[in-house]
This record gives sequence, C-alpha cells and structure tokens, in this order.
Amino acid sequence: MAATARALGVQRRQVFKHALEKPYTTSWPSATQAAQDEIIDLLCTALQPLSTYFAESRRICKSRLRRQRRRSKSKLQSKPSLSDKALEGKSMLKHVVIGINGTTRALERQAKGQRSEGDLALVVVCKGDVEPQLVAHFPGLAHAARTSKADRAGTAKLRLVGVGSGAERRLAAAVGQPRASALGIRAGMPALDAIIDTAYANVAMPSVPWIGNIAPGCHPAPALHPMAVRELRTSAPVAGKRKSPADAAKPSKKAK
Repeated sequence: MAATARALGVQRRQVFKHALEKPYTTSWPSATQAAQDEIIDLLCTALQPLSTYFAESRRICKSRLRRQRRRSKSKLQSKPSLSDKALEGKSMLKHVVIGINGTTRALERQAKGQRSEGDLALVVVCKGDVEPQLVAHFPGLAHAARTSKADRAGTAKLRLVGVGSGAERRLAAAVGQPRASALGIRAGMPALDAIIDTAYANVAMPSVPWIGNIAPGCHPAPALHPMAVRELRTSAPVAGKRKSPADAAKPSKKAK
C-alpha cells in the first residue's frame, strides 16, 4: 500500500493553465535574416575608417607620452599626423554613435525634442549578444523618438534593427572598439546613407501601439486592443481518489 502511494506521488499528468498576457509589451521591428546580414556586412565595410582612426590615435597618444617622459621640448621634432583614412574616420564620428549608453542618450534627446548634432536615422542593436534586460528599452524608445518629431522626414523614418549573435564581434572589429553592442547612425555621409536606405526598404518602423503618437499637439483617439491570453503547459501530480466523509465513516473490512 505504501509503495502504491509513493508511485502515485511520483506520477504526474499534463495540465494547461491560462493567464492574461501583459498588455504593455513591446516587440522588435520585423526584419528577415537576409536583411540583417546585409546591413551588418555594409556596416562592417563602411565603418573601417573608424578602426584606422582609433588605432592611429592610440599610437599618436603613446608617442606623445614617450616624448613627454624624455622631456623633449624641441619644436623641430616632427609630430605624427593622421593618415587620410584616419581623417575620414574622424569626420565619420559625427555620424556614428557607439555603445548602448551613447545610443540611448541620443534617442532620449530625440524623444524630448532637444537639439543635438543630428537625429539618428538607424539604430542597430546586437540583442543576440547581450542580456535582454540591457536592450529591452530600445523598441519603446525608438518609437518615442520617431513619433516625437514626426513632422521631420529624417526622424519619421527611423529604423531599429535587432541582430542575432555574432554581430557584435564583427561590428566591434570594424569600429576598433572592445565592445559595440549598439550603433546609432546619422544621415549625411554617402556610405552611411546607402545603409540607411537599405534599412528603410527592408525593416519595419518601430511601433508601440499602446504608446501612440507623442508629438506635441497630437492627441490620438483612444483605442481598445484585443485581450492577449496565453496558454501555459505544465504538469501536476496524480492524486489518488479521495474518500467522501460518508465512506470514511464506514468501518473497513479488516475492522470486521
């Protein structure tokens, strides 16, 4: 009898439970794997001058420190200068924001309508290489930045691309930095404008329906959204047949 009870305790049965999904969910804009790969390939090619600029800047900085240690103040000594490709990378920095923090601050300024060096037209996030909590704010923030200045053509076409694992390593090598989990791209350079056009044609705009349009003077009519219900598959222990109070009061055959 004890063995049977233990066996019933180990046995489990499949059950389904229903729960309401969170209404304030944000999803990443849809983009095919081919479109993601094409954008990453174009970025790795176009951003090579940044890697050259950072490499030569570090070399010049080390050379300057060596001269200071030697206390050489001779003005006749020639100072190292940047190459043409490095100078191109230096000018490209005005159109590229590197890192999660810098890209987030740029989107926040756009969402608030503050003046900046330029609105971001493309945001690439390596969501497959970082913890989801670190980049979960980008869909909602990109939607706010896009709709806050919807009257401006550049901002209204903002695109957000979430790419899979392995992209961060390639982008970090292209820009010459240890990490490049997010990149913000501003229009204004032919090489970058071509990438922005590719994203416009292949990636959907970031949209969060429950936020709506936050542009000044815009008051969209409230709308009802369908209730989201999810079904959870789980298991429960197999319980033995319970005796009713009337059956429990009857004497057992052994008692007789």
